[in-house]
Amino acid sequence: MALLTLSHLKKKYSMEVQTIVHVGAHEGQEVYDYLQAFPDVQINLFEPQINLFEKLEKQFIKHQQVNLFNFALGSENGKSSMYISNNKGLSSSFYKPKDHLFEHPEVNFELNKLNFDIKVLDEQKIFNIDLLNIDTQGYELEVLKGSVKALSDNVKYLILEINKKELYEGCPLVQDLDKFLNNFNFVRTDTHYWLDSFSWGDAFYIRKDLVSFKKYVTSLIKNKLYGNKFLYKKLISLRNFIWKIRKKTS
Repeated sequence: MALLTLSHLKKKYSMEVQTIVHVGAHEGQEVYDYLQAFPDVQINLFEPQINLFEKLEKQFIKHQQVNLFNFALGSENGKSSMYISNNKGLSSSFYKPKDHLFEHPEVNFELNKLNFDIKVLDEQKIFNIDLLNIDTQGYELEVLKGSVKALSDNVKYLILEINKKELYEGCPLVQDLDKFLNNFNFVRTDTHYWLDSFSWGDAFYIRKDLVSFKKYVTSLIKNKLYGNKFLYKKLISLRNFIWKIRKKTS
């Protein structure tokens, strides 16, 4: 479920994207957003759940700009069982659900003991990745650990699902992702939390050399302020109010 708007990010940061990797593609909901924002882009979708992958095949198997991969990505090659969710697989994870059971009690999980294939992004023959989008329900850091060459060599932007709480047992929190990506000179500039719970959200990271010093400093301040639930809601309300005024006067 995307909480950040790609068209807004493209305009804000003058994004130039030719190759996208999307890990945890689900049913490919973002594909047409990618194509609209970047008409000539090559899109690589990774989805290990076979029922979802079959839906991707029906939609995109003949699409020349979309490549499909029926396996997961992680920090090393291997296999793993998966906790499958009953909300069309949106919350399925390699990690056992924890706070997710209380935050979203309507979602149930069943352990699927089938061995899902896990591979390493750096070993795939996908070159010059500009945008890496990872939506893997707490498994984001493992994917990043298998992508260190791509992060060092060519990735410019990342969109990650982030957690403020341990929705899944052992999953990294947003500060863990910030710390890891700082080693590769990425900074989190945009964060959008799910307001109903403030326990998870989406974040946009950009390579530091691609962002102005002003935006860099602003992002650090926002990250501190947005860490407080009360302040976050107040600031978002103020931002939305300002946007409404601008639309009326434009």
